[in-house]
Amino acid sequence: MDREMNMNGNGFDIRLLGTSGIEDHHAHLLRLDYLDRCLFFSVGNDDRAVDAHCLRLMSAQAILIGAYDNGRMRASIEIVPDRDGRRGQATLIAEADYQSDELADAMLSRARDEAAKHGLGKLDFVGMTGTPQTIRNQMARFA
Repeated sequence: MDREMNMNGNGFDIRLLGTSGIEDHHAHLLRLDYLDRCLFFSVGNDDRAVDAHCLRLMSAQAILIGAYDNGRMRASIEIVPDRDGRRGQATLIAEADYQSDELADAMLSRARDEAAKHGLGKLDFVGMTGTPQTIRNQMARFA
């Protein structure tokens, strides 16, 4: 069950996901188009790669945040803590029609809040989907 909900980022329902939220996240990743999967996964971008990625997130005790539009997750942030639990690597993933600066700002703000609540002193950016300009804009705000 999702642990917390709030509305922001242009009316999206942004939630901190519980364990059962991995199913929504998995479905969201499967909806990524070919190019966004290539950007995100680099190699092995078929459905089996998505399956394996979600299993790794569960074993890493990742913090997952999802943005829902009409009950369907359309964007997410994965925060994977390091072994010491002091730092995390954060990745913003948005489906093609949901790659807006406003939603990215809301998601990144929520990620910072959740990272702090979980005792992570620093978040490092690892990658995200979107056009080159969108990626540059979001990376600049994330730093």
